[in-house]
Amino acid sequence: MLTLGNTDAFLIRDASGSSYYGGDQHWFGDGKTYRKEAACGATTCANILGYLARRHEGLAGLAPYTLHGKDGFIEYMKAVYPFVRPSLIGIMPADFTRGVEEYSAGLGFELECEVLAVPAASLKRPAMDSVCRFLETALADDLPVAFLNLSSGRVKNLDGYHWVTLVGLDGESGICRIVDNGRMLDVDLKKWLKRTTLGGAFVVIEP
Repeated sequence: MLTLGNTDAFLIRDASGSSYYGGDQHWFGDGKTYRKEAACGATTCANILGYLARRHEGLAGLAPYTLHGKDGFIEYMKAVYPFVRPSLIGIMPADFTRGVEEYSAGLGFELECEVLAVPAASLKRPAMDSVCRFLETALADDLPVAFLNLSSGRVKNLDGYHWVTLVGLDGESGICRIVDNGRMLDVDLKKWLKRTTLGGAFVVIEP
């Protein structure tokens, strides 16, 4: 499996010593239930920008927080949230990319986003080979991928209408590795691409 250069960079620990992979949208504990239920886009954005800040030279200023601790990562999620705020229909790729660019520009960085859309109509979707090339190019450059799936396509460990952080891919088997709400999971991307009824998108944030 082709993975990012250091997936352990997503590790977060809390005061009790418990470990998580990436942030969890349910950490928004300010009483705003909607934010807990709909902030997967903001959480994914924080995961990816935090990884870029830790792994890519000159980008540390993207995340001026202590990201390896839960409290610090929650503060970072809250900083990112206003730029990747969900509407009543969640966060679509255009909203996600605009939020990334506006947030980074406010910190003096110029980031660009490349999107590979997966239409709802199965005949219009990119082939698995094309998806693999897109993802493998990003992973080889040590760039995590934001993955939006609008329906799970009967993939049991993949939530529908949800953003996750893609960190690895086995192009032969079609299995991808994701970071989702504090967990690292392997999911069947080939099955998702074939069976999703609403499609989704993949977004790469490029320095």
